[in-house]
Amino acid sequence: MRLLIKIILLISCMFSVEMVVQPYLQNATQNSIVIMWETDGFTNSIIEWGISNEVLIQLEGSSIISYGSNRIHSVEITNLLPSTRYYYRVLYDNNFTEIFNFITTPEQNIDNQFKLVAMSDMQIDGSNPEKFHEIVNDGIINFISENYSSDIPNELGMILIPGDLVENGNSYYQWRDEFFEPGENLFSYVPTYPVFGNHEGNSDYYLKYFSLPLNGTEGYEEHWYYTDYSNLRIIGLDSNSGYRIQSQLDWLENVLNDACYDENIDFVFAQLHHPHKSELWLPGEIDYTGDVIELMENFTENCNKPSIHFFGHT
Repeated sequence: MRLLIKIILLISCMFSVEMVVQPYLQNATQNSIVIMWETDGFTNSIIEWGISNEVLIQLEGSSIISYGSNRIHSVEITNLLPSTRYYYRVLYDNNFTEIFNFITTPEQNIDNQFKLVAMSDMQIDGSNPEKFHEIVNDGIINFISENYSSDIPNELGMILIPGDLVENGNSYYQWRDEFFEPGENLFSYVPTYPVFGNHEGNSDYYLKYFSLPLNGTEGYEEHWYYTDYSNLRIIGLDSNSGYRIQSQLDWLENVLNDACYDENIDFVFAQLHHPHKSELWLPGEIDYTGDVIELMENFTENCNKPSIHFFGHT
């Protein structure tokens, strides 16, 4: 009997589920947010959350297969209050993560200063393999802490990433080890909004790992989208070959027209991967981005609302 118990305990230990991608935040609104993470095996998709870190309630979501037996988990919390801090932790295989927190987006009609981070092309460089980790921890987090406060969710509204998150979008381990692991101290507290770069290779991993607004053209969801934060509209676009199509420009024009007449929107930022004109790498330029810029310049001229765009690739 003792031997049987030992064997059972050994098997249980052999098949324990581990966290391989720490919790990260997606698609935040005034009233909702999506929390995602990854484990190396099946376990229920459960978080505990609440307005206090001492009183947490359970909520269950769902999971999909990522690689082998690994599972990407997703839980959406709804009926939240604007500009409110909430706490959460993930339950996996009878273990808990540490308690993280986030702040919901503010109401649009409230004058509210905020900061955001835009960074791109963090795909690993063999000669500088720790550069992205350095940028996140020594750059963004330390800079914010030293110059403003160490309350990162209160200091940063969102993170924009105009493409090339990994060197090869079809390599599972690059996503896990070279994107999510270096960024985990930031991604657990601040929502992240990426767009496709050329190095993603139109990968299914990108679509599995991110839960972005589904307000793009039907059939192209998550390739282009928009979200509003306070008086700012953020537009994500796909400038890759195969997606430089008129329907995306038509969609963009409609989204800009809506922002023009929306009294709560004062600024529009767009992000896409390829530049129209670049002082660093001329072969990286594309005319399609020029079409995007023309629409945004027309928007600014006609609506008297400033617009800018972020790009990477160079």
